[in-house]
Amino acid sequence: MQDVLQQGSTVHQTEQAQGQQDRDDERTEEDGSERGQWGHKAEFILSCIGLSVGLGNVWRFPYLAYANGGAAFLIAYLILQLLVGKPLYFMELVMGQFSAKGPTKVWEMNPAAKGIGISMCMISLIVAIYYNIIMAYTLYFFFSSMQTTLPWTECKPEWGDCIAKRTGPPPLPCTVNTTYMMELGRCECVGNDTIDDPLMLGFNCTHKQKTATELYFYKEVIQVSPGIYPDEMGAPLWKLTLCLLLSWIVVVLCLIKGGLLYGDLSIRGTADPPGAGGSAGRCHRGVKFFIIPTWESLLEVKVWVAAAGQMFFSLSVSFGGIIMFGSYNKFNNNVHGDALLISAMDLVTSVIAGFVVFTTFGGMATTIGTTVDKVAKAGYGLAFVAYPEALSNLPVPQLWSVIFFFMLFTLGLDSEFGMMETILTCLHDEFPKLRKWKSQLVIGLSIACYLMALPCTCPGGDYVVTLMDHYGADFAVLFLSCFEVISVMWVYGVMRFLRDVEYMLGHRPHLWPYWVFCWVFAAPVIIALLFSYRMATYDPPHIDPNTPFPDFAQAIGWVLLSVVLCPIPLWFAYHAIKTFMNNKHLSQSEIIRKIFAPTDKWIPADGNKDYYLSPSDYPMDNKFGIDNPAASYDDKP
Repeated sequence: MQDVLQQGSTVHQTEQAQGQQDRDDERTEEDGSERGQWGHKAEFILSCIGLSVGLGNVWRFPYLAYANGGAAFLIAYLILQLLVGKPLYFMELVMGQFSAKGPTKVWEMNPAAKGIGISMCMISLIVAIYYNIIMAYTLYFFFSSMQTTLPWTECKPEWGDCIAKRTGPPPLPCTVNTTYMMELGRCECVGNDTIDDPLMLGFNCTHKQKTATELYFYKEVIQVSPGIYPDEMGAPLWKLTLCLLLSWIVVVLCLIKGGLLYGDLSIRGTADPPGAGGSAGRCHRGVKFFIIPTWESLLEVKVWVAAAGQMFFSLSVSFGGIIMFGSYNKFNNNVHGDALLISAMDLVTSVIAGFVVFTTFGGMATTIGTTVDKVAKAGYGLAFVAYPEALSNLPVPQLWSVIFFFMLFTLGLDSEFGMMETILTCLHDEFPKLRKWKSQLVIGLSIACYLMALPCTCPGGDYVVTLMDHYGADFAVLFLSCFEVISVMWVYGVMRFLRDVEYMLGHRPHLWPYWVFCWVFAAPVIIALLFSYRMATYDPPHIDPNTPFPDFAQAIGWVLLSVVLCPIPLWFAYHAIKTFMNNKHLSQSEIIRKIFAPTDKWIPADGNKDYYLSPSDYPMDNKFGIDNPAASYDDKP
């Protein structure tokens, strides 16, 4: 059989040029424009790296590594990369490159699952809306850094209990055994009613003092409200609104010019951010927190869930962007090597960022007299609280702050471009005539996203961002990725998919049994178990550690999640009913096979329309003994 496939590969290569020309002519006649390809392979590599290497690598990965057992988290992350991340990344690149179709049109391979592509587009839209809010924060700090005195280094009277910079050891909790600390002003509330109870203590403990950096972000930049109720949301903050507008203007200009190539800036910025220096002792102190393992953490499911969430967030698997980037590749591009390189670059960059971040943390912890866990805060708390405080301790802090927040902005641009291009590619593929109106479409879509993001610039906007991220992206991606890999490997067929790779590259991918094992078993089972665990131990987002989001806000989140995922069952029902109504003369089994069969438009990107119509040239058999037509080399019914 291998000789037959190699012979067929030789034949198809001799006809590739003519087939590609026929295909281009056909598409030009249909929509009046060319779909286009990458001008150089470096463009593809850098764009994929730029999509994966983003703001999450700077704060999310290092913090999760620390909060979940240090090296134990790294081990879990690496294992999930090998069993889930890399296989799905390779799968999505193959899907796009083999078909030259985006996240929606690629499901000509299994038309019943087209709703997955629609959901990918919707998730990318949601993330693009709130991701630009974070970029607006970086612009706010970028411009604020150009002042004679950094505004987050001084307390304002209206901020209340504030210290410009912490010195000395951290305050102790107010307990019966530390009553004497009250006289020294070193006793703080810990948020536990049992410990803070004045009846037990015999006195009222003081509130925790906050630094000017923290108060600047929450009281000056986002002016966070006490809750998410409508009467607490407030009006859009004009400074944030302008920063958001500027961010969208930059995105629009780059998209119109086709500018997706900021990957080199991302790599350079992440590898060498300001503030990484310091004495060897300080560096060692921070790095220890990042690499010393807590092995018992590997037995905790939450560590694996956290690693999986970071893996999907970092690699951008199941967001549609990987399929989109792959669809602009040349048909015979070595996608196997690219997938390994890009996913490895993402892992290496995350680890390097972790070392850089915790080197900084070591210096901060020594300077302010506390432990690393006191400065390592998740999300915004790291990027817009801990980092500015660290930068303020450097010589000429204005210069380093400008450089650092410019670096953060360029990191965000890469991911934002990828998500917006995913949406545009879906629209162009579904409505080809829109390609002639790309500039107008980019402007219109960006204006709509800007208007939808305005609530996020309100004092209650931080809660809106949390809601969109938790329900519209985090939960949804786990569910979506499970359906995606099942729809490809168990319905379209893992052996059929492997044959596509072999036809496209001229050989099977190296270690192909490993890929088959991950695609068929490891990835879907692991993802399903992690999603089930998340649902069983559901924890809603919180206003503060002791106050979960109100029921109405959680209801809005579940509605958002339902809207994002509803295309999957709705499209399946529509396609199944349509197929049944048009094929009533067929038997029930034939109708079922036809529902899941690839359409006539599912052909290789080299234009070989006879690829699926030559069973004599490509003999089929079922080598795995699985009673499932999709797991064999069977052609379309």
